[in-house]
Amino acid sequence: MKKLLFVLVTLCISSFVSKADSFDDMMLAMKKAQTTGVTKFFSSNVELTLLENEGIYSKLQSEQMLKNFFTQHPPKNVNIQHKGSSAQGAQYAIIIYESTNGKFRTYIFMKDNGKGLQVNEFRIERE
Repeated sequence: MKKLLFVLVTLCISSFVSKADSFDDMMLAMKKAQTTGVTKFFSSNVELTLLENEGIYSKLQSEQMLKNFFTQHPPKNVNIQHKGSSAQGAQYAIIIYESTNGKFRTYIFMKDNGKGLQVNEFRIERE
């Protein structure tokens, strides 16, 4: 009985930690301008805002647009400013992205689409 309880608690904790680590993984990928490290958490269609470009894009389109952003605005410093979650289980993070040519506020919203937590909304706006 103790072993079963231990296994259940461990699974619950590891599930929570892996969800929380998605934002950390995306932040680290942004620090290295690794587009695929960010978009691997995207759902098949994402509400994407990159400065003046705004719309609903496929994962592949989002990846190309984000790659262009990283090329135009190489990372200098990236930090998570805030993380949170809703009562319904959605999670969000605000990341400050400092480039060699400006400072940007990144907003990431994740929710469970039946395949685990995935990014549904990703915004990068000038700060």
